[in-house]
Amino acid sequence: MNHRSTPAVGTALGLTLLLTACSTEPATPEATATTARPHGYVEGAREAREPQLRLLAVGPDGRTTIHDLLTDETAGLDDVDAPEHAATDGRFLVTSDDERTTITDGGAWTVDHGDHTHYYTAEPRVVGHVGQGGTVDVHSSETATTLTWPDRGEAVALDREALGQGEVEEVLRVGASVLLPFGDRFVAGIDDTVTVLDGGGRAVGDPVACPEPAGGIVTRAGAVVGCADGAVVVDEDGATTVPLPEGTTDRATSFAARAGRPTVAGVAGDGGAWLLDAREHSWRHVASERPLRSVAAVDDTEGHVVGVDDTGRVVVVATAEGATRTSTTAPLVATDGPVSLQVDAQRAYVADPTTGTVHEIDFADDARVARTIELGHPAAALAEVGR
Repeated sequence: MNHRSTPAVGTALGLTLLLTACSTEPATPEATATTARPHGYVEGAREAREPQLRLLAVGPDGRTTIHDLLTDETAGLDDVDAPEHAATDGRFLVTSDDERTTITDGGAWTVDHGDHTHYYTAEPRVVGHVGQGGTVDVHSSETATTLTWPDRGEAVALDREALGQGEVEEVLRVGASVLLPFGDRFVAGIDDTVTVLDGGGRAVGDPVACPEPAGGIVTRAGAVVGCADGAVVVDEDGATTVPLPEGTTDRATSFAARAGRPTVAGVAGDGGAWLLDAREHSWRHVASERPLRSVAAVDDTEGHVVGVDDTGRVVVVATAEGATRTSTTAPLVATDGPVSLQVDAQRAYVADPTTGTVHEIDFADDARVARTIELGHPAAALAEVGR
């Protein structure tokens, strides 16, 4: 079923994003020893020729390990607080209990500059803590990392460069249920609006209506904030309200997608998933045989959508025109508790929180289980870093 809506354009926010130009001159190892920093230089990091993919996992007792997906080796990190909630931005895994939030650096990340990409590695480590606890979300740009505690209506922005050096430096604190870094500004879900803030937290332009803002994600096409009646997409030209199809009641309250793609996915109540194309400003509903507990959009040529249903199966739907088909695995994970689902360009990873087994899924090959990884401890939280 393919729903397309006519977007209503909200008040233009007059965004003037600070875009950093990139030379295409490659960095060389010799250049890092000179006083002039080469293009792409990051202090304390090594640049690689391909993504350095790793799984960062935290057990229910706080035991933390990192598994290198290229070498198939596992190593331990310092223990953290026993996690009750978790989120990742593709480098940092953020875990929290009721008292505080812990930030762990997976030591691998990708920087996408549009016409070229950089891949980096550094030593993984536990970075530090922030004094708030509860359900948490995390998003990053090259300059800022935002943490949001939506149940508390609190959010902070941290200096991303300092975070990468092991220091937690707060640069902004606001009352918001969503906070997304976007260029040199921030997109915030405040009360029943989406508001663009400058680096000091001051509103830029007029807010745009967004009843009950919840769930946010930064895409190649703009920053997305979910609303009770749809979503607001903010890009360089302003804000666009994208209403759900008429008569729809099951909104998405969170979104997930492969990094750097414009299409994102969210669970649509008990009735499948929503796909939001942030570039085309349109919704599409994807039906599922069983209710989904988690879902993510791959946004590749076949339009793969990967989810985990209420029986513990991984469900893969190819949604591209002429390629529509559904594949499922046998039940792979427990049917209760949180679901850890991660996707990249070739694989999906889903962890069974009770056993410490991570299943690597080749979603393009009829949901084939390509590899089974044993972490050595249950995985209450999982992040694929380096993507």
